[in-house]
Amino acid sequence: MHDWQYFFNHDRSNLNQGTYRIFEPEWKAEILHWFSQKDVAKEQKEDFIQALIDFDDGCGDFYRYRAYFVAAEALAKFPECSHGDAIVEQLLKWSYAYFRQDKRDWQIVPKPLVKTARKTLELSDRKRVIAAFVHLVHTTESRTVLRLAAEKLGELDPGNKSAIAALTLLTPVVENKQTFCQTSQNLWEIPVGDETAIAILVNDIKKIPEQEICRHGIMALANIADGNHAAIPALIHLMETTLNKDNCCDAIAALGKIAVGDQTAIASLVKFLEINQGDRICFDAVQALWQIDPGNASVVQSLVYIIETCANAFFINRAATYLLEIELGNKTAIATLSKTLETSQSDNERLQAAQSLLQVDSNNQIAINVLFQLVKNLGQSPKHPDDAQYIADGAARILSQIDPSNQLAINALVELITTAHDHSYLNLAVRDLGRFGAGNEAAIVTLIQLIASTKDDYLLCNAAGSLEKIDPGNKIAIPALLERIQTSQDECGRLYAAESLVKIDPGNPKAIATLCQIWQKNPYQYKSILIDAVQNLKQLDLENKLVKQKLNEVIPTLIQFLLIFQQDDDNKNCFNNSPTIQLSYEFCLFDIAESLTKILQREHLPQVVITLKDYLSKQFYKNSSYRYEAVFNIIWHCAENLTYPDFYKAIN
Repeated sequence: MHDWQYFFNHDRSNLNQGTYRIFEPEWKAEILHWFSQKDVAKEQKEDFIQALIDFDDGCGDFYRYRAYFVAAEALAKFPECSHGDAIVEQLLKWSYAYFRQDKRDWQIVPKPLVKTARKTLELSDRKRVIAAFVHLVHTTESRTVLRLAAEKLGELDPGNKSAIAALTLLTPVVENKQTFCQTSQNLWEIPVGDETAIAILVNDIKKIPEQEICRHGIMALANIADGNHAAIPALIHLMETTLNKDNCCDAIAALGKIAVGDQTAIASLVKFLEINQGDRICFDAVQALWQIDPGNASVVQSLVYIIETCANAFFINRAATYLLEIELGNKTAIATLSKTLETSQSDNERLQAAQSLLQVDSNNQIAINVLFQLVKNLGQSPKHPDDAQYIADGAARILSQIDPSNQLAINALVELITTAHDHSYLNLAVRDLGRFGAGNEAAIVTLIQLIASTKDDYLLCNAAGSLEKIDPGNKIAIPALLERIQTSQDECGRLYAAESLVKIDPGNPKAIATLCQIWQKNPYQYKSILIDAVQNLKQLDLENKLVKQKLNEVIPTLIQFLLIFQQDDDNKNCFNNSPTIQLSYEFCLFDIAESLTKILQREHLPQVVITLKDYLSKQFYKNSSYRYEAVFNIIWHCAENLTYPDFYKAIN
């Protein structure tokens, strides 16, 4: 079979009679194989490429792009193609978020096109693509394009001198903080061990050992200078001489990453620990030394010294914890942490000490008792309620990990739930109870009673969620949430109950219907909660018949929301006891568009295209570029999942 029209025969007068195998994924390998066959005439291949790049789809170029990408991939099998340079040049233009056609005009390229073009470049004729990138970095007038092209060239051709030179050009003045940061980040894209890039960074950090921006160069070296004989001495010198403590810490951390087994670095860190005994920075040096020389005796000695001489309890406990990690059963570390449990006045220190000891001995009863007491303290109105909630929650989490059926913890939480008046403590106790007592009758009964009695929508949802965790399939939680959806006078409470119900019972018809109803009624007030609910829709079982039925209601609502959603300053969350989530206008639009592409079924696609096609005009782009991008993303998805004739019919 030598005739390329077997794969692609465009019949504009009757699309259904045409052949469009080029758009069918299962034919891709066969088409590429056709281009690699030696018994197929070069003229046939040239004609096929010409037909692909000249294809006028008559439906917004969505299939023109796809045909062009087939031609670009074919170059890998047919590199002698006469159109190769022009095809790669076009891909390069599409591969950037914007590019200059002339000095008066910037063309914006939609993100799906950018993403696909970049991916296709990697699949095309590699030599031609590298040559095109080299030409681009030498000719572009845009520093942004120069940076992007140099980074990509470094990935495609590690060590390419044009890429490194271009990145170096971007930072002629190292004292410019923003420029230096960008350069050091760009150099991370250069492969590990690149001598030119390392030399640039070593030279730069030598010039500015005391300045804050030196840290960016140090971090870049930590990523690309593994074992390098120029970088390691430079970092050692910086560690030993700089007066900037942050730069010193970063240099030590970088040595821990790149100087494994290096005897000079090991000796320098040992000497550093001897000179700086008692300084907090020693802890960073200890960690780095252990990373590059596991088993080094100076590490244990230094940690013991920190424990015995440091006046700061935080660093004493930190050193003891690390000592336990590298020397399981170390008596000094265990004694130190045990003493913290018994004498410390800081609940946070006791929490951390208990956690460390339990990692060594999960049956340490003293540590378990301390955690239990921290959970119990939640209801005792401490001076710092926020800290108490954090500590109690942490203690409950650790207890649930080592003993998920701990009866003392369950009893304490049950008692708190039945006696507490502070709603923040009560909600925390309800959530923590969900970590314990799977099947525990007392916990189950307590949550059921709370669900039956509470008037607080937020508390009800938390209780229902915890009940589902410890008694999956319980017949109380779902009916309770359904009733709250139907009876609550607070629209925000109904929304939260519906969202909670979707988490417990994905695809619940009433929950989805309620979300649709509230979105239609007020699409602006509940932005943060709406986005969470949209995310939940992506988790639905799309094969479920009931879910499919409700999606027929959800999808038009989401599309309508996408088209009317406006930028505003209202970021308030209707639950006063929940943190406000600041969501950008563009994030909301793109997230809804992404969620739609996840839940759209094949039967929905034609109608979606029909609904959205009028929002792809240049005028619409000028009025709302973010909404245009969101719409474009959805229609791009439809084009990838519809046949060309079906898409053509829907969009025309």
